[in-house]
Amino acid sequence: MKIAYISDVVYPFVKGGAEKRIYEMGKRLATQDEVHVFGVKWWKGESDIELDGINIHGICKPLGLYTGRRRSFKEALRFAASLRPLLNYDFDIIDCNQFPYLHCFPARVISQLKDVSFVITWHEWWGNYWYTYIGAAGFVGKLIERATARMADQIIAVSQNTADSLRRHAADVSLVPNGVDTVYINSVPPAQCDIDALFVGRLIPEKHVDTLIRAVPADLTLCVIGDGPEKRSLMQLAEQQHKRVTFVSSLPYEDIIGVMKASQSLVLPSSREGFGIVALEALACGTPVITSNAQENAAAALIDQGENGFAVEIAANQIRSALLKIDKSKMGRAATTKAAKFDWNPLAEKLRREYQSLIRYT
Repeated sequence: MKIAYISDVVYPFVKGGAEKRIYEMGKRLATQDEVHVFGVKWWKGESDIELDGINIHGICKPLGLYTGRRRSFKEALRFAASLRPLLNYDFDIIDCNQFPYLHCFPARVISQLKDVSFVITWHEWWGNYWYTYIGAAGFVGKLIERATARMADQIIAVSQNTADSLRRHAADVSLVPNGVDTVYINSVPPAQCDIDALFVGRLIPEKHVDTLIRAVPADLTLCVIGDGPEKRSLMQLAEQQHKRVTFVSSLPYEDIIGVMKASQSLVLPSSREGFGIVALEALACGTPVITSNAQENAAAALIDQGENGFAVEIAANQIRSALLKIDKSKMGRAATTKAAKFDWNPLAEKLRREYQSLIRYT
């Protein structure tokens, strides 16, 4: 089986849940199948590289992932206009990362020209959130989102939340959730550090790291690992609040896992998460998770309230109260038990079967 993934962001050059899923699934599928990723060339050197059995193709140079606080429209448009190289290959499956939508349209045309099954992996349904994101022009975003959902032969949702939202707009939706590499995580030793609360992710408004900074008691330590358009203002806020906050732009994955293991909690106060892989990784480390109970936050589904963490309102007093209730020594076993249900290996096999059922034989 020959599989093409289309995603403007490519792991490990850009780190996030969507690109991490492609990498983790891809390297497992590549043990039996031929896997390609077509994306923006975020790396230096040759445009075509190989990583853990995955053939990665940089089809255009980056313009910048963000414009201000929002994902760059120019970047999305340029990527969508750069998919012609796919015509030079024969694939059995073309699987598009849902966001930022525009590339799905030429990819669909290519799939029809090549008579190939077209899949979209969907991470979160935005709906009326478009108005929050881009104001009055949000109706255009909603139209594009709905049109995208209707064009796929099959949509694969990464969480039950997303699947439920999509089934109101698309006929063929299946669920193959994101996962975690439990074997690898178990092999990583804890870091030599003392952290009460940890945040890992992009520093963008919907993550509500500003609320987290306000929530952390003055005598507790917070470590923020990540980068993004909010970083400067968050650093200023931490200084104004006289909080014990350490900011780290990036770390190798092994080091992040080590820091997770050394932390008393991971806090993910997002209003929107398509899945929340970082929360699952923390649970696999035996680290309790505090996240939001917002309707569009799929990470809340990973929380067994009071057993492996807490799902609370996005409010400083609520997060502060949860932080003071965390007891890692008592909650760690429940955390790892939950994470074990989401190992990448069986999930990759489930995805392979999903793809095989869609192959068009001529």
